[in-house]
Amino acid sequence: MKRMLSLVLALAIMISVCGALTAAQAEGVLYVNTANGKTLNLREAPSTDARVLAQIPFGDEFWTFQFVGNGWVYGHWGGQFGYVMIRYLSDYKPSHKPVSPTAKPAPKEDSDAVKLAKETKSEHDIEPIYIAVRAARASSWVNFRTGPSATTKRITSFPDGKELIANGETNNWYRATDPETGKTGYIHKNYSTKLNRRVTVTSNAADGEQKLGTLNINGAFDLTCKLPKDYNLQVVNIRGDKIVASILSDNIAKPQMYMSIAYDEMYGNVERMNDLSDEELAVLEATFSDMNQVEISYRMTGYGTKLLVARETGADTDFVDILGIYKGYFCEFNMTPNPNAASQTLTDEQVNMCIDFLTSINFVPAK
Repeated sequence: MKRMLSLVLALAIMISVCGALTAAQAEGVLYVNTANGKTLNLREAPSTDARVLAQIPFGDEFWTFQFVGNGWVYGHWGGQFGYVMIRYLSDYKPSHKPVSPTAKPAPKEDSDAVKLAKETKSEHDIEPIYIAVRAARASSWVNFRTGPSATTKRITSFPDGKELIANGETNNWYRATDPETGKTGYIHKNYSTKLNRRVTVTSNAADGEQKLGTLNINGAFDLTCKLPKDYNLQVVNIRGDKIVASILSDNIAKPQMYMSIAYDEMYGNVERMNDLSDEELAVLEATFSDMNQVEISYRMTGYGTKLLVARETGADTDFVDILGIYKGYFCEFNMTPNPNAASQTLTDEQVNMCIDFLTSINFVPAK
């Protein structure tokens, strides 16, 4: 009788503390009713750090003996005695398991996640083209993002008219590079427009180890050349109409060559430098008048295009500058020692290599 009285008193305490127990629990029976439908741990002591003795299935009976405070109750299940957290018990047997809150519903077809996945799947490389930012208003800006979705992080914003180079696209976005900063991101096609200019550069093997390089100049013409052995052609920077390309070797001891090509209205009607008069050529030669000990000479490429060669002579022969004009574009080529090379001067052999390279240059209509 005393034992039954103690049990009733214990249950009375549980009722007053939790406000969830009914008269049916006077028999000391409660049911496992976890919020996620999982099992309930029966522990050796009233602590989440205590050893787990058993895992009681959802909906099973648990016989309670004593409420011990701090949210724990002592009792037994399946012949084992231990402690469980009372907040996972109820005075009624649950009718069904709840759906786990961790189970994520399938995304809707029009959700941002699905749209991003579709755009990413459709992404592919394209031949580089110029595009210009077209804002809704001339005074507004367009976001440049890390991915093909308005939900991705914004890298920066561009004003109307900003030019980019696109080298990839998805269904609705361009993957583009800002030529001024070198940053790559995505811009929506609705806020951009294609420009009638393009830039491509290739270094293809031909004639054994000899490589042929082709640089498209804003869609106006192609510049082709035979690259020196172990050298490759690549675009370094594009700003407006100006293109800077490099002819570099992986060998850090070899010299570096660069080409800078930009449209010059002064020569807008000039097909080739060959068409310039002696007086006009003298003006070009004056460009180098401030340089010390400069030798001026002219070379013809294998395709009949005249080039002006300005070579610095003297103790430190470390610079060669060569000029060419084609279809109004002023093309400047120079060669310098590699900064990683032991010697910071150019040998006659290296200078001749540069000149030989330049005499292989041809200006041809764009394909």
